[in-house]
Parts: sequence; C-alpha cells; structure tokens
Amino acid sequence: MSKNGLGPVHDNPQHTAVAVIWIDWYPYHVARFIGLRSAPELAGNVTGIELVGGIGVHAGLKFREELPDDLPVLTLMPDADWQRAGQLRLARKLWKTLSKVDPQVVLVPGYYTLPAIAAALWAKLHRRQSVLMTESTAGDHIRVWWKEKAKALLIRTLFDWAVAGGTAHRRYLEELGFPMDRVMRFYDVVDNSYFHRKASELRRRSASEFSLPPGYFLYVGRLSEEKNVDGLLAEWIRYREGGGTWPLVIVGNGPASRELQQQASLSAFAPDIHFAGHKGLSELPTFYAFARCFVLPSTREPWGLVVNEAMAAGLPVIVSSRCGCAEDLVDPAKNGFVFNPAVPGDLGQCLCKMEDAAPRELARMGTRSEEIIGRYSPRAFGEEVAAIANAGIGHPLHSYS
Repeated sequence: MSKNGLGPVHDNPQHTAVAVIWIDWYPYHVARFIGLRSAPELAGNVTGIELVGGIGVHAGLKFREELPDDLPVLTLMPDADWQRAGQLRLARKLWKTLSKVDPQVVLVPGYYTLPAIAAALWAKLHRRQSVLMTESTAGDHIRVWWKEKAKALLIRTLFDWAVAGGTAHRRYLEELGFPMDRVMRFYDVVDNSYFHRKASELRRRSASEFSLPPGYFLYVGRLSEEKNVDGLLAEWIRYREGGGTWPLVIVGNGPASRELQQQASLSAFAPDIHFAGHKGLSELPTFYAFARCFVLPSTREPWGLVVNEAMAAGLPVIVSSRCGCAEDLVDPAKNGFVFNPAVPGDLGQCLCKMEDAAPRELARMGTRSEEIIGRYSPRAFGEEVAAIANAGIGHPLHSYS
C-alpha cells in the first residue's frame, strides 16, 4: 500500500474493519497496532493512519522511529511537523482518507484536536462506530466546571465507545457521564515480550560492558517540569546523605536537561548520577536490564508507559500517585511502592525501603511486576477493540438531556 496517502489503500475491495489514528507513531503505537491485527475476529483487516511523520506533539523533540515497511500504515504528511502542519489541513486529509479506507470502526486519539473531532464526525455521519482512545484523568489538570460540562456533552455526542487506560481513566469517564458499559480497557500497553526478552538476554553480560554502574535506580522519560526529575534528584541526594548507596541513572532529554545536570553537579554524589540522554527502542532494554528499581516521580502523568516497560523487564517500581497507572500497576509492597510527590520525604522513604529489601525480595517483586503487566498486552488491547467491532453497527448511545 502507499505510505503517502496518494495511492491505493487496500488490494481487496472489502471495507476495513478498523482504522486507528495517532498523531505520530512511536514503538508502543506499533505494538498496539500489531495487537489489533492479531485479533482473530478482525482477521488482520486493520489500517493505521499517522497524521505527521516529523516532530510530533513534543515541540523540538522527535521520538518517532521509522515504521516497519510491512505494516499497512498511511502517513498523511510524512515530512511535516505537528506544530506546522495545520490542523485544518490535516483534518481535511484525514476525512478524505477515511472515506477511501471506509472503516467500520474508527479509533480516535482524544477529543482535543481538530483532526480528532473530524474523525469522530466522519464516523457519526457515515454510521460507523466512533471510539475514543483516552488516558485522561480528573487530576491531570485543574478542572473548570463549565468546561467539564461542555467536554461531557462533546464526548457523549461524538463517541459510541471508549477505550481507556485503567481505573482512574474509567472513573473520569464516569464523572463525565459516559456509559460504563461502553468503556473498554487496556489502551496503555507496550510490547511486553520485547522488553522481557531483551533484558533477559542482556543480563547474561555485565553492566560495565555498557559503561553502566552496578544496580541503580532508573528514570526513563522526558526531562520536563511535570516529570519532577528535580524532585527525584533532591530526594535521591537526601537518601545518599542518609547512607544510601545505589547510583541514579537518568535516561531522556528535554527542556529541563541543562538545569537538572547543573543541579546534579552541585552534589557531593555527582559521580553516581548518570545522564544517558535520549535512547531509542533498541537501546532502552540495556538500561532496564541492569537497574534494581525503576522510579517515575511525575507530578502529572496520564499513564506512564515506561512503567509498563520496566515491569516487563522484571523490575520493582516506585511510582508517583499522580501517575495514571499507579492504581492498576503497583501492588503496594508486592511489586513496588506508590508515593505522594507533594509530601517531602515520601519518595526518599521508598528509595530506602528498596535498598533495605533483601536480594530475594527484590527478585520476588520483579516477578510480581511481570505477572501484573502480563495482563496489559497488545493482544488484550486488540481483543477489546474486536469486542467493539463484534457489537455491530447501528447501536447509538442513548440521548442525553
């Protein structure tokens, strides 16, 4: 099939069962897409639509990697960046593409962009099933009542179904009045088998081969204010001042990079703080393989897919209560700890608890992580969407007053 939106989309004349849309596709989008195509009920009859092939929603940072050539994914503007492409132009291209693909089910990424609204409207006007893919929670932002009323009306009007990340996301949809019998699960998944397999292979080698310290706390993600990496650094320094010994490895890049490195350089423990920079999919398993514990300290995080990756690699985790995944992925004291980033010292106590755990206990926690994350797989996401497709067409939501 054509990758630029100009050529034929399918070699067969039948309608596409599912079209899934994302702005710019990362490896976890590819994993979800493969999960969709693996669902027997969909018989592989799934088309992907990528809006832009350049820099996506994170201005100045390109996280997208090249898509496999054998996947039926259509990139509408391969050389364009999200900020410059123009949402009206993208919405028009998307409308035309959906008319060509003619899917029975349209998976829409959110409700806050013009292309997303256009996709949902296309589905409604053509009597197709419109599905909201969402990882929004009530705590993501300060909520204003009248905006919430308008949002509630919008999503109930535009969408027949929703696929949510977890408990906090389902709860927010319920607060917005979306019918719970139309909310499916397992939106936030990654390729678990990849991270498990690669980490297991790498552990046969030594951390020193990769210029990494022995057993460390690990952070992976953007270096930006809401990620609270400065808070992690401060708590880690206090943990070391109290006698802690584990190093800290920080993987990622972003607008706070310079300030964080300066903050680290002023510490007496600077030699044990390692900034690795941004790493792609092929490089990440190395960092998971030799860590003892993964930490996600965000003050705002809709889900936190890096937690999925770390758990698939068999790591205990320490996760902020502000992360959307905390309720679902952390079994307190069984595979990790949840802390409140607004409480000074709360994270530091968790760091100490991890180091105090015996090696056998850490291994048990890592095993429990693998058990929990095993339920959150691309295949599970595909099965949830297949259930929507099997529900058929022509079953609109009840009307709202």
